[in-house]
Amino acid sequence: MDITNYKDGKLDSIRNANGQWINTEVFREPARHFQKHGYYVADPHGSPAWFEYWSEQRRRCMKGFSVGGAKITGAHYFYLNFCPIMKVEDMFAKKSKKVKDFPDFWDGDYNYFWVREIAKEGVFSASDDDNAKEVILQLDDVAQAVELKSLFEGLNLEVKVKTDYLRGGFNIIVGKSRRKGYSYKSAAVASNNYFTKPNSLTIFGAYEKKFLYPKGLFTMAANNIHFINEHSGWSMPSDVIQKQDHVKASYIQVKDGIKIEKGFKSEVVALTFKDNPDAARGKDAEDIFFEESGAFGTPGLLKQSYVATQDCVMAGAIKTGMITIFGTSGDMEGGTADYADMFSRPQAFGLLPFQNIWDEGEEDSETGFFHPFNWNTEGFYDKQGNSDAEAARKLEKRDREVLIKNGATSTEIQKRMQEKPLGPAEAFATVSLNNFPVVELRRQLRRVKSKNWQETKGTPVELSRDGGVVKAKPILDGSVAPITSLYSSPVDKRGCPVIYEQPIPDAPRGMYKIGYDPVRQDLGSSLCAMVVYKGVHKGSYNSQILVAEYIGRHEDTDNNDRVAELLADLYNTTIMHENEVTGVKNYFRRIKRLNLLAAQPDAVISKNIQKSKVSRVYGCHMNLQLKDAAERYTKTWLLTVLDYDENGNPVTVIDKIYSIRMLEELISYNRKSNYDLCSALFMCMFQVQEESLDKEYDKPYENKNMKKLVSMMGNMYKKP
Repeated sequence: MDITNYKDGKLDSIRNANGQWINTEVFREPARHFQKHGYYVADPHGSPAWFEYWSEQRRRCMKGFSVGGAKITGAHYFYLNFCPIMKVEDMFAKKSKKVKDFPDFWDGDYNYFWVREIAKEGVFSASDDDNAKEVILQLDDVAQAVELKSLFEGLNLEVKVKTDYLRGGFNIIVGKSRRKGYSYKSAAVASNNYFTKPNSLTIFGAYEKKFLYPKGLFTMAANNIHFINEHSGWSMPSDVIQKQDHVKASYIQVKDGIKIEKGFKSEVVALTFKDNPDAARGKDAEDIFFEESGAFGTPGLLKQSYVATQDCVMAGAIKTGMITIFGTSGDMEGGTADYADMFSRPQAFGLLPFQNIWDEGEEDSETGFFHPFNWNTEGFYDKQGNSDAEAARKLEKRDREVLIKNGATSTEIQKRMQEKPLGPAEAFATVSLNNFPVVELRRQLRRVKSKNWQETKGTPVELSRDGGVVKAKPILDGSVAPITSLYSSPVDKRGCPVIYEQPIPDAPRGMYKIGYDPVRQDLGSSLCAMVVYKGVHKGSYNSQILVAEYIGRHEDTDNNDRVAELLADLYNTTIMHENEVTGVKNYFRRIKRLNLLAAQPDAVISKNIQKSKVSRVYGCHMNLQLKDAAERYTKTWLLTVLDYDENGNPVTVIDKIYSIRMLEELISYNRKSNYDLCSALFMCMFQVQEESLDKEYDKPYENKNMKKLVSMMGNMYKKP
């Protein structure tokens, strides 16, 4: 069937009213012709018909192709028709083999290529009118929004994007399951640029060259270029530069004995960012791809590389290109922290935000674009590329249940979820080695990041004493900033306290509890941490929650101890500290305030350590048995139901944690590494365990020993 039959007429059989694809082969006519005949066009090379054919194909690869009221992007058209890939020969057989062939049409790819177009150019190209953008942008804001929304809805995509983001000018971040062909798609975009955009530069970036060549992304693009040079009418020499990491469409012409570089001069370059986040700085690029971003070395490198690269796709305030960040679930290593953070807060990095349609209950949060396991899963899509996403999801859920029944551990199931994620929450899950409720903690972390709760609910403060009273003054000038992430290492390690709830006036002593994990020496890179826990109080809505924290370090450890002292006075309580660090007790002894240090939790120690002979009076010394206990207490506390929402769903302690770093530490916690806020939290849990969890503090603190002393002194001076 010749595609030209559809060019001008309307064809209702391309896609039905429900969005199901009925005849996607119309988008693959050139590839089908090549499959059958071994060439694209039968007209003689150089003939008018030959020129017309290749001119039309080039137009489609640039502008997209519309037929029967359905349209695909130019990059998608190029990918389907001019980029042979290795794929399963028969997707509908129980056993098959891989062969070199052209890609099938997938509904997941339709979504991906369109969101790329929307991020870069806006939704305007959904219209076949080349003047659509100019016309729409001349309308007032309300009319613009109506037109943009109409164009977007006309595409009938699976994803949801707010109208405010449909004008383009964004970069994009992509999360995906394994084996979804995104390296092939990236190579196709680069190859399309190479043959359709003169003087363009496409950059492939990765942490190490193994992701780029000799079998990686750059090699895939080079293979496309070789194929098109051989079989198309767009052949371009690369006489000047043709390396394993760089190719340029140009040739040398000698004029008057002088060599002159001529040609299309489009380029594709592969760069590694290992130990060099500035690798792309100074270049002007049409497209930049960060490949396997979850394996981007140590935390911080991906973000540094991204920031250093942003100017490559900008001319002042004008967007001139696009950055695409990729990662494959299951291949995530040290760089996952950056990748996951950027994916969960796309707007903060200039990335196109999407409504999270993939994670149940997270529809009000925003993420990057995600291609889940159940889109285009082998055996679960038809010949037109329609995914049976629900059936694939149910099978994966059932398979997991079977594995659990047959003895699969939590760690093994988490690893499978990474390999075959149904949503971002599973894809970005690091395999946990702790027994905390990691799934719930990750959900809360996403909510905190997407809703910016760390900043709106937490106030950075400066603590000081004014006439004997401790004041917490909000820091509004940014002179000192709190340390809010486990995965960032600020130059200024002082940090500052963050208050999530101010102390209740005249709070009964002991209602609040402070846990303190001190540093062990004046100089070093480790941080001290403090958390303030609020117990149950009559008439108080919030209880059993964390109301303040501090993480950081000063050059003089006395200044760290002073923060603990001020917090203790502000919240009228005592401090349980890890007493291996003797400097804390020495500090409070020098200032004659040992009464601010909590006594060791004897009941906890005796319950968990038989025949314990530890006698340090103040604080607690952590050992294996007490860590076991602390982890149990913490898990119980995290799952404590505090209330029920308007829908009858339980509100747990986890739902009241607004500290990004605390959530990150609880998710990543293991005994092999140092988790400062967790250590401080354990100190609080020991104090809570020493008393009844449902004790209500409704009476002012009364120091009975002091009362006896005053009474005794009064009796000493009474006249007989």
